[in-house]
Amino acid sequence: MSIVGTTMHRTLVLTVLVALFDTGALAQTADDVVQRCHSYTAPESSGPDRAISACTTVIESTRSTRSQQLDALAERGGLFRKTGRFDLAIVDLTEVLRNRASADDVYVERGMALAANRQPDLALADFDEAIGLNPNNRIALSQRATLYRARGRFDEAIRDLDRAVVLNRDDPWAVSERGLDRFSLHQYVDAIADFNRALELTPSSAWTTGYRGAAQYQLGRYDAALADLNRALDLDAFDPWPLYIRGLTKRKAGDRPGAGREDR
Repeated sequence: MSIVGTTMHRTLVLTVLVALFDTGALAQTADDVVQRCHSYTAPESSGPDRAISACTTVIESTRSTRSQQLDALAERGGLFRKTGRFDLAIVDLTEVLRNRASADDVYVERGMALAANRQPDLALADFDEAIGLNPNNRIALSQRATLYRARGRFDEAIRDLDRAVVLNRDDPWAVSERGLDRFSLHQYVDAIADFNRALELTPSSAWTTGYRGAAQYQLGRYDAALADLNRALDLDAFDPWPLYIRGLTKRKAGDRPGAGREDR
């Protein structure tokens, strides 16, 4: 079948599905379709396309309430973002925000789509709006911190992550990212404290272990640094960065032959 024929076939199928949904001829009820629209939770599930199709049916059905359509638009927008279709996500989420201007979670979702679509200024504006509406939106705080970090605004990133950590002290991502910002500001003791906490929550994080080793190196704690860097390489043998830092550490510690093999 040609591409044109395939497209026409899909369009016809969708049209028939919508018509059947409107007339009640499908075996499943309208509630079944709405539920399927909101059923996708992770890449390991049955797949997002089935949920996107159900959301489209809800959006286009004349029997759906406006609230159901907006819920489906928000869900589909999130699915488009998670599957890399950022332009489509932005279109759906913008339509939702035209009707729900106080939906802080939708601002966050659109902000993430804009950030992934390389529109950081607009993304930052969305995260600002979300936090203005809900100062306790932890995801908005974490996402804004990521944008601040990319611009070298580490103090502001730490400020947001402080709030995010207060809201959820068991979030290893927020704690480790705050440690990274403190590392960038040469606050190595505080960075190590954050990395310690993050590793209590996720002991097998090679990234966090490696950065803690780098902070130990900066403080001249070479034995502790080597222990962390060796552990990081055990966890991820293909990461060249801990290997390089381990070479520097061995050089500082006086192990010149060992360093020569690893930091050149």
